[in-house]
Amino acid sequence: MEISLAALDKAAPLQAAGIRKTRSVCAYCGVGCAVDILTHGERIVGIQPAPDGPANGGALCVKGQFAFDFVHHPDRLAHPLVRRGDGQLHPTTWDEALDAAASGFRRALAVHGRHSIYGIASGRTPSEANYLMQKFIRAGFGTHNIDNCSRA
Repeated sequence: MEISLAALDKAAPLQAAGIRKTRSVCAYCGVGCAVDILTHGERIVGIQPAPDGPANGGALCVKGQFAFDFVHHPDRLAHPLVRRGDGQLHPTTWDEALDAAASGFRRALAVHGRHSIYGIASGRTPSEANYLMQKFIRAGFGTHNIDNCSRA
C-alpha cells in the first residue's frame, strides 16, 4: 500500500495513519546525520531530518533526502548469487557465496599478486563499514588499492 505523506492530514499524528517513526542514521555518507525513518508496515514511506540531530541541525542534504529510495527498488538483490560453470548467475546460500568470493580473492592473489586486488567502498554505507573495507584490503592483502565513491 502506497502512502502519500503529502496527503496525510498535518494535524493528525503519523501514528493515526499507521506510520511509525524510527530514529536512525542517514545511510548515504559517513557524516552521521540523524534521521527519522517513516514506515508503514514493512515499507519505508519517507524520511525526515531529526530536528535534534547533532550532525545535521534539523536539515538533510539533497543526497540524504533520498538516501533510502534503494531499499525497495525492484532491481535490488534479495539473495546472494554465484556464477556457475554455465557462466550464468544462480541463487545460492550466503555460505556458498562467501566461499566463492574468498576463493576468487585467493586465486587473484596467487596468480597476479597483491596489487591485482582492488576494493571499492560504497557511499551508502556507514563509516564503520568503509573502515572495515579499507582494513580488509590494506591489512588483508597488503595493498592500498581502495577507493570510495563519496570522496571529494
